[in-house]
Amino acid sequence: MADERESPVTDTEPPAPGGPGASGSPGSLGAHSVVYLVGTALQGLGVLLVLPFATRVLGATQFGRVATGLVVVQMVGTIAAAGLPQVILREHHRGAEGPRVARALAGTMVLLAVALGVLGLAVALVLSAAGHADLSQWLPLVVASVALTTVVSGQTLMRARLQPWGFLALAVVATVGAQLTGVLAARADRSAATYLTAYASVVVLAAVLALVLGRPLPPTAERERVRSGIRLAAPLLPQAVAMLGLLSGDVLLAGWLVGTAAAGEYQVALQLGNMPFVLAVALFNAWGPLVLSRPLADRWAWTARTGTALTTVVGAGAAGVALLGPWLVAVMADASFDRAAIVAALGVVSTVAVSYMVYQGSSLAVLDIERTGHLAWAALVALAVLAGTAWLLTSATGLGLVGVAVAKALAYVVLMAATTWSAVRHSPLRWPGRLVLVAVVSVVLALVGAFLPAEGVGLWLRAGLAVAVAGAALALAPGVVRSLRG
Repeated sequence: MADERESPVTDTEPPAPGGPGASGSPGSLGAHSVVYLVGTALQGLGVLLVLPFATRVLGATQFGRVATGLVVVQMVGTIAAAGLPQVILREHHRGAEGPRVARALAGTMVLLAVALGVLGLAVALVLSAAGHADLSQWLPLVVASVALTTVVSGQTLMRARLQPWGFLALAVVATVGAQLTGVLAARADRSAATYLTAYASVVVLAAVLALVLGRPLPPTAERERVRSGIRLAAPLLPQAVAMLGLLSGDVLLAGWLVGTAAAGEYQVALQLGNMPFVLAVALFNAWGPLVLSRPLADRWAWTARTGTALTTVVGAGAAGVALLGPWLVAVMADASFDRAAIVAALGVVSTVAVSYMVYQGSSLAVLDIERTGHLAWAALVALAVLAGTAWLLTSATGLGLVGVAVAKALAYVVLMAATTWSAVRHSPLRWPGRLVLVAVVSVVLALVGAFLPAEGVGLWLRAGLAVAVAGAALALAPGVVRSLRG
């Protein structure tokens, strides 16, 4: 696949991890994970920081338009990325010319976003001329979609180079900064168009920062490798769309299947249950580039060892969140909400993080052997399981929002199992038996937290188990650190 001609890296090129001067140590994993945790949390939860202000400034109708617009930006950004971020991470660590290839692929990603933006603008102009679209709202969405994809390309290069502070800076500007600017602008003119225009302007500034930090190259800089990278990334586009469905499709299903009120309660459960998931994403953001930068001789043995350690961390977090559910829900929802159902749902949702952590490790192996089609069909099958199981559990059993949560957890188990099967069959990755033990114990404890009574003796049992989980985590911490340093 690789272009065999010489393509030396210039003196200004950041060293590839695993090479001289690289920071591929477990110290990097620990330090970077903290920064990635903050950046990932801001990207995943940044909207929550300004949500109370946005709803009050705009009102229900205008905020509804803003919320819909932001979902469109995310969806268009996913399509424009075309699966390239994963390939950029992989190619950065393949040979001396890898960093240059990664920059060329990032440039390809930006050009694809611009092309899609031009197409979106043309559609907006036609619809506006026909009286079917408000150009003042469409134009900011098109601009923000192109800019956000450019930001993601820069963040991917920051991850590949093990530069978490650049990742964090882009996350802060493109999420909290952009949303807060939208709120401030809307105070003067309470319209969705004003909010989205201000939001888009800040995302554009973040895109400029991404270009400065990432320094992408045109695709022609590494023509053959870019072509190979695009072929490798092609199956990742449906995979990315399916993963987007797995991430947020349960919210839509909750609204359709159990009603608006229950969907609001599910949102509370989801936001709380997603805390260990955000931890898993942050850890992967630091861990993934380190895996792909390891020498082939010990890459997958190191991956299995460190992946088990990270799953232990995530599993302890999932169990802790589930066991502490009643207290967390009491803070987030008043007594008019069905707190018992929310506690049960958040406990089930928290198990998703364990499956997701194992899936991510297996997906790296599948990506490395260039079988990205397997990632696509695994995600599509999991999405079908989510939809089918949610419908079955809510209509046939009346489980309500808990049924939707169970469907989400089962879908991620299917995703993990299918991807791990592909990795074990086609790659050298072999997960140790203790990973199964860690995963099972974590999930069982989380399910205990989901369904243990939230009053009386149940509360005492929850508190005792939570203390036991914290104690076990502290006892296992030295072993986890040794695994990461091994």
